Amino acid sequence: METRHKQTGSQTRKRDPQASRRRLLEAAIDVFGRSGPEAASVDDICRRAGLNKRMVYHYFGSKEGLYREALRTVYDEFAGVEIALAHMLLPPEELLETLVRRYHAFLAEHPESVRLISFENLHGGRVARQLALEGKKAQIATALQLALQKGQAERRFREGIDATELLVSIFSLCFFYFSNQYTMGQFLGLDSLAHRTDMESHIRHVVSLLLHGIARRGTT
Repeated sequence: METRHKQTGSQTRKRDPQASRRRLLEAAIDVFGRSGPEAASVDDICRRAGLNKRMVYHYFGSKEGLYREALRTVYDEFAGVEIALAHMLLPPEELLETLVRRYHAFLAEHPESVRLISFENLHGGRVARQLALEGKKAQIATALQLALQKGQAERRFREGIDATELLVSIFSLCFFYFSNQYTMGQFLGLDSLAHRTDMESHIRHVVSLLLHGIARRGTT
């Protein structure tokens, strides 16, 4: 999975069209994530990227086009977490735990992506519908289905588990931790969940919860 490297306008850069486009996308993800797609301005994004405003229209056509590509980048990077894992043919329990760990790692390292996805959901997924996202989860869903079938054949997992529903549950448990960390921290009497030092404990809790949920009765 490619990791984004944020840069500031004060850094010295060579003339490189691909690098300029990438810097605009990185800045857009950050600014759109902080302000939302409506409040964010092209001027703010260009200041963040250290590039001329004309570059936005040259590479993306419009602010809307830049937002669309920023959102696509976030979803592509997220899919990268899953695609590599889907080909590893891990034992069922290891596949599930590794997926939870990779989701947590990605979301912890990319808070701007969490905010951007949250904003897009607030707007009803209007732009996401333009991105042809169908099938992006197919590989990991198939890997989970095969893992479930293996566990069921070995009489360790119960029958009737839907792989898509399981994937939704996994993502929900991981994403909610980061998207609602500040308000949940207030409810729980903490400064924020973001400042907790025991994320490993939380990951183990999520994995245990999921494994108990799919386990055949009498095997836990």
